[in-house]
Amino acid sequence: MDSTVNIDNHKEQIMNALARSGHKHTYEEVKQAVINKEAQYWPANNSAAITQITNKSDGTVGLNVWLYGGDLKDFYLLVDAAKKHVKDLGGDFIMTFDHRKGWNRLLKKLGFVEHGKTLIWRL
Repeated sequence: MDSTVNIDNHKEQIMNALARSGHKHTYEEVKQAVINKEAQYWPANNSAAITQITNKSDGTVGLNVWLYGGDLKDFYLLVDAAKKHVKDLGGDFIMTFDHRKGWNRLLKKLGFVEHGKTLIWRL
């Protein structure tokens, strides 16, 4: 994660992720959330992820994967970095919800478990 890097470097990947996800947000809204530190920008070679820190009502902290766009080769590196980041936060989960169905198979291979429309990974 590096919010200091220019998010515009991955504008195309983020816009493609927005278009495929069905989210009603615009690229400018995502960019502003990163600038305001409401979201985190995770750049990779030909990919980018956008996450948000989540505080659940039971006091646990984790990471919500909001968007991912780009090359799947970069995806595994970003998941490993996100797992380390969650541990550094003192958190214990990564989740994603309202994702495209194709993500289920990929994320389950990485240890994510399905809970309704949410996929979650726990330490």
